[in-house]
Amino acid sequence: MPDPDHSRAILIGTGTHANGSGLPSLPAIGANLADLRQVLTDPATGSLPVDHCITAADPATAGEVGTLLARAATEATDLLFVYYGGHGLVDDRGRLHLALPGTDTADIRWTALPFETLREELLDSPAAIRVLVLDCCFSGRAIEAMTSGHSTVAGQIDVAGTYTLASTSANAVAYAPEGATHTAFTGALLAALRGPVALSLDDLFDEVRRDLAVRAMPRPQRRVVNNAGNLVLVRPPDPTVPRPAPASDPPPTAWTDPGAAAPPLPLWHQGSVTALPEPRRPKVKLHIPAGAWLLLCFLAAGLIGWYWLDTETHWDKDNLRDAVQQAAVELSKRPKFADAPLEGYIAQLIDESGKGPPHGFTPSVKHVTETDSDGNVSDSNAGDYEVTSQDLDIAFCMHVTTTLKTPGHDLLSATVNLSATVTDGTCPTGSRPGPGNGSSPSSTPSKTR
Repeated sequence: MPDPDHSRAILIGTGTHANGSGLPSLPAIGANLADLRQVLTDPATGSLPVDHCITAADPATAGEVGTLLARAATEATDLLFVYYGGHGLVDDRGRLHLALPGTDTADIRWTALPFETLREELLDSPAAIRVLVLDCCFSGRAIEAMTSGHSTVAGQIDVAGTYTLASTSANAVAYAPEGATHTAFTGALLAALRGPVALSLDDLFDEVRRDLAVRAMPRPQRRVVNNAGNLVLVRPPDPTVPRPAPASDPPPTAWTDPGAAAPPLPLWHQGSVTALPEPRRPKVKLHIPAGAWLLLCFLAAGLIGWYWLDTETHWDKDNLRDAVQQAAVELSKRPKFADAPLEGYIAQLIDESGKGPPHGFTPSVKHVTETDSDGNVSDSNAGDYEVTSQDLDIAFCMHVTTTLKTPGHDLLSATVNLSATVTDGTCPTGSRPGPGNGSSPSSTPSKTR
C-alpha cells in the first residue's frame, strides 16, 4: 500500500465538447472521475486522503492541467497516480494527444494536450512509483512511446517503479456505451477495485482484461518496470464494518495552500461532484397500421413471385449461348437425311442441353433460307438458323453447312454431314421465311432440368 502522506493522485477527464469540434460529448466521464476518486479516498479501503486526490474535470486549457499536474508530481515522493479519461487523438505524425473541451479535430496540435508533455512531468517527479492510467482511443500509443527503440523517449521512462495501463491498443478505439454510467474500461477497473480481495496492479490488470474479453470489448495494454506491478491501491472491505456513504463535497481543484486563493470550479461542477448528464430523449415509436403491414406483405410476395418467374422460366443469355453452341457440336456428330428439316432437331438438341431454366420454354428456331443465283429459294438444309428466346430479346445465329455423305436413290434419300458455327445476334441473311415457316416455341415447358 502507498504511503498516504507522501502520495498524490490527479484524475483528469474531458466529457464535454463544443459544437463543431468534431468530437461527441462523453457524459460517462463525470461518473468515471467521481467514482474513481471515491474508491481511492474511501476511509475504510482507500489509500489516499481526500485532499491528496484532485479532480480536474473539463480543464479549459492545457496550462490548467499542467499547473495541477506539476504540483502533484513535485509533492509526491511515494506514489504518483495520474488518470485521464476522454478522447484520444492522433496527429498527422502519429503522436498521441489528449482532448480538452476546446479541442478542434482540425487543429489537434494546438488545441489538445500532447501526451509528451504529460510524460515529461512523470519523468521529473521524485515519486518512487508512478502509475499512469489512460482511458481513451489509441491509448496504446503511450505504451509504444515508452517501449519503442526508435522513440526519443525510449529508455527515459524505464526507471524504477513505473506502471502504465492503457484501455486499448495503439490503433483501436475505446468504448463508451451509450447510456452506461461509466466507460467500458473504467467501469471494469472500478468493479475490480471494489472486489472482495485486495489486488495488486498486475492482478488488477488481469481482472480488467478478463472482464472486457467476456464482453467482447477492446483488450487493455500495460507497461511495467521493475516491481511496480506489486503495488496494491485499495484494501479489501471489512464485512463487519459498515461502509460510509461517499463524500458529497466537491473535489479540490488544487492542492491545499493557505497562502493561495482557490481557482474557480470548472463548468462541469455545479455544486456536487459532477453535474448529472442531460436526460436522454425518449425513443419515438413508429406505429404502422395493420392494413399497411398487409399491403407490404402482398408487395413482398409479389416481388418474390416475380423473381421466381423470371429466374425459373426465362433463358439467361449466357446459358442460351452455351446451349446453342452445344447443339452445333451435336449436329456435326450425326449425319442427317438431306431433305429432313433441321429446325425441330436443333430445338430438341437445345432442349436436351440442360442449360435452360427448370420451367422455361424451348427457344424458337427458324431457318432463314438462302436464294440461289437465279433468285430461287434453296431447299437445302444448309443456311442460317435463327434461335430466339420466348421474349425475342435474346438471339443467336447458327450457320449450317452440308457435305454429301451418301447419294440418294429411289428408295432412300441422300445423307449429308453437317457442321455449324454460332454468332451472337440475329442472322444477317436477306431472305426470311414467311409466317408459319420455321419452328415455333414449344407449347410445353422445357424439361432441360
